[in-house]
Amino acid sequence: MPPAPPVSPISLLWPPEAHSCAPDAPRLSPEAAADLDLDSVARALSASPGDQRAVYAALASLCADPNVIAYRQAVLEDLLNAPELLARLEALLPAMRSVERFRYSARPGQTPLHEVVWRVGQLEAYVECVRGLNEAFAGQGAVESSALVRLREQAARAAQDSLFAQLERELPEMVKAVRSVASITIGVNLDDQLRPVGAALIDIHDRPFRADRPSLFAALFGGDQQDGQAILGPLHSIPRERSAQHPSGVDFTNPLLYPLFRDLAQVLKHASRPVARALQRFVNVGVTFFAALHADLAFYVGAVRLIERLRAAGLPVCRPEIAPVDERACQIADAYNLTLALRALAEGSANRIVTNDIRFDDAGRIFILTGPNQGGKTTYAQAIGLAQVLAQAGLYVPGTRARISPVDAIYTHFPAEEAPGTEAGRLGEEATRLNAIFGQATRASLVILNESLSSTSAGESLYLAVDLVRILRLLGARAVFATHLHELANEVGALNAEPGDSPVASLVSLVEEHASESGPRILQTYRIVPGPPRGRSYAREIAARYGISYEQLRDRLRARGLLDGDA
Repeated sequence: MPPAPPVSPISLLWPPEAHSCAPDAPRLSPEAAADLDLDSVARALSASPGDQRAVYAALASLCADPNVIAYRQAVLEDLLNAPELLARLEALLPAMRSVERFRYSARPGQTPLHEVVWRVGQLEAYVECVRGLNEAFAGQGAVESSALVRLREQAARAAQDSLFAQLERELPEMVKAVRSVASITIGVNLDDQLRPVGAALIDIHDRPFRADRPSLFAALFGGDQQDGQAILGPLHSIPRERSAQHPSGVDFTNPLLYPLFRDLAQVLKHASRPVARALQRFVNVGVTFFAALHADLAFYVGAVRLIERLRAAGLPVCRPEIAPVDERACQIADAYNLTLALRALAEGSANRIVTNDIRFDDAGRIFILTGPNQGGKTTYAQAIGLAQVLAQAGLYVPGTRARISPVDAIYTHFPAEEAPGTEAGRLGEEATRLNAIFGQATRASLVILNESLSSTSAGESLYLAVDLVRILRLLGARAVFATHLHELANEVGALNAEPGDSPVASLVSLVEEHASESGPRILQTYRIVPGPPRGRSYAREIAARYGISYEQLRDRLRARGLLDGDA
């Protein structure tokens, strides 16, 4: 039998010229992934829970090559435009998952019989995938992405191979042969003292044994019923022995070690020899064709389904234009935070999502974002990082229009609890993390600082924050600094006079002020707009919201009779 033609692996995430470089791609750090809540996005993009690890890895790879991003965008566009193809490929995912599972060799210590069963299952899943792929592409309009074109052609070549045709013909009988054994009949010879003196395999059955009717032996000597079967007495009791590997410290010995089971295994092994010989003809059939395809396809299926969910809820998504890396641009109209949107979808409140524009360009690449507590600063900063991750994964981003330059890394610095037992304290921990960021960040990086340096006095924080922004400007990276330091935003003019070519700009989280009987009341709008800081942190209005303003507490004391009317 001539060997099957070699089948090269196909990746829907990496074009052939870049596939070998995939493991070397930069990865989002675990700290940045946690700050951006990447786990929630990976869960939302996973077609099934088992896909989450592969989806997370695809997002965290943070591909910065525009050609690879375009390669992925083309695949996504094809699947969005061909819903029937997508549905057929989605239905094929369980079979592909089986092929992926079978790519691992049979476990050490398995009998030849189990190896035969393993290989038959592997080839059965392979045949189902080849058939399913060809049926999925049959009758579909022309796909345009190079990845899906190669996949269609490779599936067609696999189906037309003479070895595959032979496998397709012979496999059903082999499957039937190895899976038809459901029960056996064993004859045991007894001496005149009813002691067993020999045993033989009498017959093999294709149905499980069930003793629904009481036998003569059971009628005479009695017997227990278990799962509808008459249990006359155990032939073997399997003792337990200690095992360091078992969580409970107790494990069962291998039943195949016992003579009866060992002999039975030998008999079944001999019965499986014809199938094993037949399988030798297909030793050159390589199933790696589908080994990694499942993870890639699941990634796109999850992406399309998420796009459909967001659009159905009235939330905009768009294919971003990929700008040159050197342009250091990120312009998104009507952007929003994806993780916030996912929570809103779960709660049925997607109509409450507020959109904002994001604009990194020659007018501003370092943004100092100020505003009151709970005004949306952290949400906005996180939305910037998530949009960047999605764009570089080749996916759609939240918004109506987007143009984004890839970054070589995303560095985040969100508040962290002080580590117990450290001598440096929280400020020291913050300084260590910031030092690590600036030891790696480049002109092509994105830096997201959220309430950094808030662990020390206002004067010290301002002094340190000014130096951070000066270094960011000198570095040339894109950055957003969400902070309560309104004085820092007032320094925009002076900061832009420092060396560097990344303009500093001020953003502010807007609130609406309303008069009420209990005093001034503010409403968060969650709108982020360019403009100078308001010069205050709205602490007074926030106190009023929680009923602890001076006026509110004074009125409560008066109501309790502790103050006279003139106080």
